[in-house]
Amino acid sequence: MALTGIQIYKFLPKTNCKDCGFPTCLAFAMKLATKSVELALCPHMTADGKLALESASRPPIRLVTIGAGEQKFEIGNETVMFRHEKTFFHQTAIAIRIKDTDPVDKAAAMAQEASSYSVERVGMSLKLDVIAIENASGKADAFLKCIEVVKAKSNMPLILMSTDISTMEQALGKSAADRPLIYAATKANCEQMAALAKKHKCPLAVCESGGLDAIAELTKKLMDAGVQDIVIDAGARGFNASLTALTQIRRTAIKASFEALGFPVIAFPGEGTSDAEEEALLATQQIAKYAAIIVLDRFAPATVYPLLTLRLNIYTKTIHIGNPLFQSPVIPRVLKLTMS
Repeated sequence: MALTGIQIYKFLPKTNCKDCGFPTCLAFAMKLATKSVELALCPHMTADGKLALESASRPPIRLVTIGAGEQKFEIGNETVMFRHEKTFFHQTAIAIRIKDTDPVDKAAAMAQEASSYSVERVGMSLKLDVIAIENASGKADAFLKCIEVVKAKSNMPLILMSTDISTMEQALGKSAADRPLIYAATKANCEQMAALAKKHKCPLAVCESGGLDAIAELTKKLMDAGVQDIVIDAGARGFNASLTALTQIRRTAIKASFEALGFPVIAFPGEGTSDAEEEALLATQQIAKYAAIIVLDRFAPATVYPLLTLRLNIYTKTIHIGNPLFQSPVIPRVLKLTMS
């Protein structure tokens, strides 16, 4: 259970030194209680105090790193429901899915295209983040061959998609050093997938469509097994189902500080839609509410570029000028312009 500001204050140095950026230790404690700041801001914490306050200072949604070296990316670590409350920290990662049933030359071309795609906007280079490789064939040899082909054409981080333990074990034997996201643990293979994630030090996704209670039960099992870097697939695929599930997970993690749902979420807009246009529309919704990773089944610059631009706009830090109220003259003017 989350600690109150007064409970946190008892563990602080109580020197009011202001080294944390706040006027008093009590003010800092109140910010810690709302998870608005990190405990590391206080340079005078004792080891015992840090240990006692670890849960209070941890963001409600865990920070998860996928990939290794310069190509790695981070998701999670979010603290608010809406960006105007503070900001969103880690932008949604956009992935392209390649299936091992695709011809080798097609898989190679898709990996090359995804890896080389880049567009400049306002001085920034917008790119895709990750390639998902699915064991659609159900055959280990085909999966391993597809991984080999993709890695020959791209150094992007990977999501390895197979629920077969033996197949995933072989795949990780060739790519664990790249720290891919393992997809996915289910009720049927939870213990074995947890063992693989721990052995190879890779993040692990869970896939459970039975609702929040079922998801929480699965993540608790993984945490009890020693797996901490978890990504949630709620199994929701359509517009309404996806919006409901992702919002409920975010709200429960942040508002209720429910640790078992405090993980970033992965979504598959192509599975809940019938064509490229619908997939792009659902991906738009999921970038805004609240996917940490979206996996696209169709790649086209005409649809990817708007998604990258939307992501940039949402995850650019907002700037507040003054403290306008609803009655302030600027507000009706903004509303009038928006509605016209």
